[in-house]
Amino acid sequence: MNENINRRDFLRAVSLGAASQVIHGCTSAANQLTSSAGNDKPNMVLFLADDQGIDDVGCYGNNVIRTPSIDRLAEEGLRFKLAFTAAAMCSPSRSALYTGLYPHRNGCHPNHSSIKPGIKTLPYYLKPLGYRLGLAGKTHIKPKEQFPFEYMGSKPAQIEKFIVSSKDEPFCLVVASKEPHSPHKQGGYKPEEVPVPPYKIDTTETRKQFADYYTDIDLLDKEVGGVLNLLKKHNLEENTIFVYASDHGYGIFAKWSCYEAGLHVPFIVRWPGKVRPGTVTDAMVSFVDVLPTFVEAAGGEPPKDIDGRSFLPVLLGRKNKHHDFIFGAHTNRGIISGKAYPIRSVRTGTHKYIRNLNHRGMYQCVGTHGRDYTEINNGVWGSWKRKAQTDAFAAERVKKLQHRPAEELYDLRKDPHELNNLADNSARQKILALLRKKLDAWMKQQGDLGMEAEMAVPLHQSRTTTQRRKSEKRKKKQK
Repeated sequence: MNENINRRDFLRAVSLGAASQVIHGCTSAANQLTSSAGNDKPNMVLFLADDQGIDDVGCYGNNVIRTPSIDRLAEEGLRFKLAFTAAAMCSPSRSALYTGLYPHRNGCHPNHSSIKPGIKTLPYYLKPLGYRLGLAGKTHIKPKEQFPFEYMGSKPAQIEKFIVSSKDEPFCLVVASKEPHSPHKQGGYKPEEVPVPPYKIDTTETRKQFADYYTDIDLLDKEVGGVLNLLKKHNLEENTIFVYASDHGYGIFAKWSCYEAGLHVPFIVRWPGKVRPGTVTDAMVSFVDVLPTFVEAAGGEPPKDIDGRSFLPVLLGRKNKHHDFIFGAHTNRGIISGKAYPIRSVRTGTHKYIRNLNHRGMYQCVGTHGRDYTEINNGVWGSWKRKAQTDAFAAERVKKLQHRPAEELYDLRKDPHELNNLADNSARQKILALLRKKLDAWMKQQGDLGMEAEMAVPLHQSRTTTQRRKSEKRKKKQK
C-alpha cells in the first residue's frame, strides 16, 4: 500500500537501504487523487542530468552528496528503483529518449551520430496534441530538423521566458543540464570523504576525481531547484509533470559500457494530485518508455510502432510492474579513442546477461587511452595500473576493463556491482540460456547486425584532425 512518509523518515529509510519497504502499489486512494488544475492537459518538464550515476544522489542512499532539491522531488513524488537508459553514452541515450526506439532501430547507436531519416521524435507526437516543445541546454542530437524543439540556452531567464510565454497552451520542456559532465569544478568536497564505488579502484586520483565530480553535482542540484522555483513562481506546480533523470552513469566501468553503473539511472516523477508523494516503485522502465508515457498523459494514443510502452498506470498507482526484460547496447567505435568492442545486454529484475561481441579484442576509451590513441600514464587510469602491480583486486579490475569474456552473467540480488561472473557456473545455465535467447530475439527485432554494425561505424575523428581536413579541402578549392 502507498504510504506518505516525512522527510526525516524517508531519508533514513533510503540511507539504510530500506526504501523497498515503501511499496508503490495499486490502491483505490491513488485512483481518487485529483488535480487542482481540473481536466487541463498537464505541462511536462524533463530535467536531464549529464553523466550522473544513480548512487550519487541523496535519496538513492548517498549520505555524503548534497542534493536537497532532487531529494525534495522524491519526497513529493515517485522514485523509481529500476529505471534504465538504453545506452550509456550521450547521443544514443538522448535519441532513444526522444524517439521511443532503441539505438540500432532509430539509427543513433554510435555516439555523435544521427537518427535515420523519417524517424519521428517527441515534438512530432505532442505538437498535434496542442503542446509547445522546448529544449533548454545540451542537445547532442542529430539532425536538428528531425527534432523540432524550440531551442534555447540553459540560463534561468531563457527558461522563464519560455514558461511565461506558454501560459495559454500546455508545454513540454526538456532542461538538459551540462552538469556534472567533466571538466569539473573543484573544492566542494574533500577526497578522503567521498565514497569510492566497489567496482572502481580506490586511489588518490580516483578520490580526487570523485570529489570534483561531486562538486558539479552541487551545481546540478541548484539548477534543479531553480527550475522548480520557476514553476512555483508562476503557479504551474500543480499541473506539471516533473521528471528528473540522468542520461547515464559516470566514468569507466559505467559510461561506455552495459554495466549497471552505466545503464541504471536515477528517475523521479512528481505530478501533484496524480502521483502519490513519498513513494517508491520496483517497476522496471526504460528511456524508450518516456515518449509513450508523455503522449498518453497528454491525452493521446501512444504509438504502437515503437519499442517503448507507457508506464502511466505505474505513475497513477494502478500497476507496480512494467517490463520483465530491459535491454542495453553499446557501440564502441565512434567514441573518442574507441575501437571495435560492441556490447549488448539484457536484465530481469534479478539477473543481468552481457555479451561482448569482440571479446578477443581489447576494450579502450578516452578514460584508458586519451585522445588520438595516446595512452594515459597519469591521472586515474595511470594510478589504477600502478596499483595493479601490487594489489590483486586492482590487477583484476584493470584486466577486466580491457579484456572481457564472451559472456557475463550476474546475480544482481547478491552482486549489484557485477563483480562475480557466473556465466560458467553450472547451476546458472538455465537462466543463462533464457537470457541468451531473449537477447538473440531482441537483436534480430532491432535489425542489430552485431559486429557488422560495429565495423560500419567510422573511428572518431578529433577536432584537430577534422579542422585540418577542412582546411586542406578549402586550400584545394582555392587552387
